[in-house]
Amino acid sequence: MTAKRVALVTGASTGIGRSVAEALARNGYVAFAGMRDPEGKNRAARDEVAGLSAAGVPIEAVALDVTDDASVAAAVATVVEKTGQIDVVLNNAGNSLIGLTECSSVDQLRRCFETHVFGAQRVCRAVLPHMRRRKAGVLAFTSSMGGRILMPRSAHYCAAKAAMEMMAEGYKTDLASFGIDVVILEPGLVQTKIFHNAWAHDDDARAAEYGELDGVIRATLEAVKTLTGPDPAELAGVLLKLLEMPHGQRPLRTTFGMDAALVGPVNAAADEAGRTLFAMYGA
Repeated sequence: MTAKRVALVTGASTGIGRSVAEALARNGYVAFAGMRDPEGKNRAARDEVAGLSAAGVPIEAVALDVTDDASVAAAVATVVEKTGQIDVVLNNAGNSLIGLTECSSVDQLRRCFETHVFGAQRVCRAVLPHMRRRKAGVLAFTSSMGGRILMPRSAHYCAAKAAMEMMAEGYKTDLASFGIDVVILEPGLVQTKIFHNAWAHDDDARAAEYGELDGVIRATLEAVKTLTGPDPAELAGVLLKLLEMPHGQRPLRTTFGMDAALVGPVNAAADEAGRTLFAMYGA
């Protein structure tokens, strides 16, 4: 096993994932930057990571498609074979879907959930046997303020993030006796390309029946590309501070950004209701 802590970050070709992977590598971790198609679409990202590694930064790109069982298994096996352990995993891979709620097909909604929810579950199931064996580790999830409150024209994206958060909360309860912490990052706007790659609803014929609202969606897709927010490196710093905390003292949810602060009261109320419910059931 390596003397340094080991971290695996999904969706690390750009944006939050890339910033987190590099920050971890520069702050005492051996970091593995998981990305789809490092030999093709993300070759440039892979080469950038290789450049950091050549400069002495302990970071390595690893092929990882969270929607594929074999890819996830192979990526985790690679990390464990090279280091003997996984101390931290950040489930960060994601996509954005903007549109009228009725006008996304079931297939499109499934693709959204495949990455945010089923993909995170694949990764968790692959890494947790190693963490439970060592009775240590941190499961981290990149959610969104939309995981707690509805963002305009983004019902399906918000639904996927909300499902991810409930799953993460379940893991926190289940894994407490194994020495494993769970943390959820809830950012608002961050400087990433997620909106540049956002999907629009895919049933244009159905959308046409909404008249002017369909045009609003198209305008929204263009408008969100101009939105800006904090640098993702700042969010990476937030995660680093969480990881520095002793086991058992890390908060489950951490908001990031002025807009995301709006969900603070929602989180506080939900936490109190959750404690009351668990007490009622003796859990």
